[in-house]
Amino acid sequence: MNRSNKLLEMTVFVTVVDCNSFVEAANKLNMSKQAVSRCIQSLEDRLQVRLLQRTTRKMVITYEGQTFYLQAKAIINATIEAENAISMNKVSPQGMLRINVPVSFGILYLAPLWQKFIDKYPNIELDITLSDRVVDLLEEGYDLAVRISRLENSSLISRKLATTQIIAAASPDYVAKYGMPNHPDELLNHKIIMYSQWAKKEQWHFYKDNTYDSVNLKANIYCNNGDTCRQIMLQNGGISLQPDFIIGQDIKMKRLVRVLLDYNVEDLNIYAIYPSRKLLPLRTRCLIDFLIGELKYYRRLVC
Repeated sequence: MNRSNKLLEMTVFVTVVDCNSFVEAANKLNMSKQAVSRCIQSLEDRLQVRLLQRTTRKMVITYEGQTFYLQAKAIINATIEAENAISMNKVSPQGMLRINVPVSFGILYLAPLWQKFIDKYPNIELDITLSDRVVDLLEEGYDLAVRISRLENSSLISRKLATTQIIAAASPDYVAKYGMPNHPDELLNHKIIMYSQWAKKEQWHFYKDNTYDSVNLKANIYCNNGDTCRQIMLQNGGISLQPDFIIGQDIKMKRLVRVLLDYNVEDLNIYAIYPSRKLLPLRTRCLIDFLIGELKYYRRLVC
């Protein structure tokens, strides 16, 4: 089979999935329903796998179909953008970008950037989800995620956008009442507010000069949102580890104070994560380059 026929089969399959209907796909592609069915059958025969389970009443995409759909759509989009770049003699990224970003950082630092991005690339559409949960990009259909973490080994590709400082802090009234911890082990005697989305969340690591100390803690409060942790800290609820973009201004205004003054916590990097470099859509590349350019102005709020 030649490449043009393969591309036609992929286009028909992707359109059927997007429309969730053979009839609607046929109308959209200006083909007969029988021709659409023949394309899908030919594709399944060639791949020797069932992509769609279909009855007279409904159609369900299989696991193999979902995997093929994501790759086929990426190929089709890359082909369209390549043709546009040549025919228009300029880069014209277009299409939908599904993005997952952390809640607090997304509101404070990314929300002011989205319209600027759209103004620069008016043919791109954005679907932005705010969640601190680590999403599965492939399974959930995201083009890109912003993550603040120490990256585990992964098949995903990452680009560093910025770095955030992690601070151990509490309210001045809490420290006045319960005392200032001077060694990580003393945290065992304190109330702890734990951000529950970090890996190994109950093991806190500190370093002083070239010495590292770790302490395993049980929290009084677990929460999956940093802004909520901050509010509890401000109400004298205990000690927490939080990034500077959440509590940096509170430290400057002395609403919160550092604890363990002789110790530091390892910084976390802020990354753009995406599934693969291969056939990366132009719109995704444009977003990554845009975020790198904008977040180079991100600066630590405390020293």
